[in-house]
Amino acid sequence: MNKIKLIEELLNTASNLPIRDSGALDATLKRAEMILRNVFGQGAKYLTDLRHITFYPSVFPSDDHYKVEQWKRGQRELINLLNTALEELNLFSKTESMAQVAEDKPDATNRNAVFVVHGHNEEMKLAVARTIEKLGLDPVILHEKPNSGRTIIEKFTDYATVAFAVVLLSPDDVAYPRGNDPKTSALRARQNVILELGFFLGRLGRNRVVVLYEEEETFEMPSDYSGVLYTPYDAKGRWQFDLIKELKASGYEVDANKLV
Repeated sequence: MNKIKLIEELLNTASNLPIRDSGALDATLKRAEMILRNVFGQGAKYLTDLRHITFYPSVFPSDDHYKVEQWKRGQRELINLLNTALEELNLFSKTESMAQVAEDKPDATNRNAVFVVHGHNEEMKLAVARTIEKLGLDPVILHEKPNSGRTIIEKFTDYATVAFAVVLLSPDDVAYPRGNDPKTSALRARQNVILELGFFLGRLGRNRVVVLYEEEETFEMPSDYSGVLYTPYDAKGRWQFDLIKELKASGYEVDANKLV
């Protein structure tokens, strides 16, 4: 059970404390001391204030009316103390949660990270990721990152805070215009890859997006991105030096010798 819930339940018990029920009062005060000590620490002022709350008259003999009033006064002080503790928890636990989320998210100006958009070609993805690592940069592969309770689009936008992206186009799907002969079909990249290509072109600009494509007959390149330079992913590794050239043009200090 979380801390806020514990204080809320304790507050509810204190608010409904039967008048002059010494047994219920003793149990409530002991539970309050235990919870406050564990939530706020042994030296918390709440513990000191709790021990100074009185429910019984300090003058004897006292009539029943005075005894009831003293009980109600102690109850109000206990409720006020718990309300203040609850307010502190609500304020600062939210602040801590927000700080933790900020720590878990990638830095909005993370120039060391390079987002890798990929399809189903695992060999291509791993080769590009290894190359980026050898150059001293951090490849961001979305499915390798923790979900942290986020939706896919939330996770994507959180990790898309990079200054450079490499988009890998592999012939994963087969498609043809509706109404056409299936024989006219062509190979295409996955739709999510094309979507993310468009996202990074809009966010980073063409000069910070490198598009590598797997060479295969009838592989259809996206037609609406005029001016985008598509770099073939070749077995000899020429693409690595094209990638380094584009990284350097974007201000990255990368050394081709690290690939040897």
